[in-house]
Amino acid sequence: MSGTFIHTDSATGLPVGTEAVFLTLGSALVALFHHPESAATHGEHLAYKWVCLGCKTGDGPGSALRHTARDTANKHAATCRSIPWPNAA
Repeated sequence: MSGTFIHTDSATGLPVGTEAVFLTLGSALVALFHHPESAATHGEHLAYKWVCLGCKTGDGPGSALRHTARDTANKHAATCRSIPWPNAA
């Protein structure tokens, strides 16, 4: 997700506004979240993004409808073999 800064919750490490989480084949998480910057630009209906916390890919600079972003995130989780990144101590 180059060019997009994602605010994360310090307690969970998930993006702020996460509404659903999917598990990849390698046990990494794919987070579906509401993206307020996109909502301000494109409207509430196009305010959802996803990001894989394993391979660090996502849906790019644009946003999508919730069901579209959810379906794409779920499909990515079903095929991605990335494992969770270790926590920096």
